Amino acid sequence: MISRKKFSGLKPITQIFKICNELELQRDNIISGNIADFSDLRKFYEFLPDTDLVNIAEKLFSILNEKNNRSLLEKIHFLFHELRENSGYPISEKQFIKTSSDKATSQAKAKNELIIILENLRSAFNVGSIIRSAECFSIKEIISTGLTPQKTDPKVTKTAKNTEKNVDFSFIDDISIQIKALKDDGYKIIGAETGEGSVSLSDHKFYRKSVIIFGNEEIGLTQKAIGLCDSIVEINMMGLKNSLNVANAASIFMYEYNKQLTRV
Repeated sequence: MISRKKFSGLKPITQIFKICNELELQRDNIISGNIADFSDLRKFYEFLPDTDLVNIAEKLFSILNEKNNRSLLEKIHFLFHELRENSGYPISEKQFIKTSSDKATSQAKAKNELIIILENLRSAFNVGSIIRSAECFSIKEIISTGLTPQKTDPKVTKTAKNTEKNVDFSFIDDISIQIKALKDDGYKIIGAETGEGSVSLSDHKFYRKSVIIFGNEEIGLTQKAIGLCDSIVEINMMGLKNSLNVANAASIFMYEYNKQLTRV
């Protein structure tokens, strides 16, 4: 354990990092169900009056005297991020979001039978967001076609937050050929689209082998894609706008599929 004299002689940023490292360690102990050890944090609390960080002492005191486990976790977590932010070294989202790649292979969830087709999406950020949701909901595969940005696009990977490593993603030139093959394999084809003849998502019954096609952010699905669908399904809207961002809509469809067939 570092001495008071040595701690007081460190640069303020180094003092903060030492406190942050201990906060992070004890936070992870609590999350993992292990017993937290506050002996080092107590020492830092005792050292703080000799430093320029005396304002942190009150928050550490609150942590050291907190008896409720949930409140303790929250106080540690938020102080950790506050110190990192204020010191100019915030934790990026990529660092604190856990994906299935963090889990042992034996713990990975089995993929369901849902396939997503992205037709002519314009935004790489939307594609990355859909990949991220697809990984969370254990979607079998994403197939892209037309103008849709590919999995290797830097903007896609930035938004996917490493989940792209765990999602099967392919590109096809001809959607008709792909849909015929999927239908031959027993899949039902759903077009995510508003308009005449569409049914509400809340009323739609998913088959285990389902394909959902999402179209361009501005004009939706092409007539060719609509003609290949077994059904057209829309999300009921209650506001003034009649459409959602495609990545948000995709997440809602994935959730509904899992709710019906895997009871999420």
